[in-house]
Amino acid sequence: MKFYNNQEKQKIIFENYSNPKYKLDRKENSGISEHSSICVDEIELHLTFQNNILTDAKYYAIGCAIFLSSIEIMIKELINKSKNEINLILDNYFKLINKADHNKDIELGELCVFENVKVHLNRLECASIVYRAFKKGLNG
Repeated sequence: MKFYNNQEKQKIIFENYSNPKYKLDRKENSGISEHSSICVDEIELHLTFQNNILTDAKYYAIGCAIFLSSIEIMIKELINKSKNEINLILDNYFKLINKADHNKDIELGELCVFENVKVHLNRLECASIVYRAFKKGLNG
């Protein structure tokens, strides 16, 4: 697992929040929907698979910097991965952000910047929504 200091984490989160590459300009009401139960964070996720490989992902979302950057980073880490690889990464990410024992052999890349979100429990919810949305997309 890659280690980032606090300054590097802030830079990665801010960069992904400020310069989204996968965000749609408007809601299409046709994707996978997920939202927070405690704040305004909400996503509509569109996934494209070819032969079980994620070839494209787009989203429309509103919310805080942690939430929006988690979407960007998650897509970046999952694009061109198989459904099986995506499930492994998602489950490992969920363990990481919940401070559970996670598999350090499964590469999470920049998703590691969220390793301490559980310190602020409301931020844990922000970083978890993308996990739930992708799980729905894989299983639905």
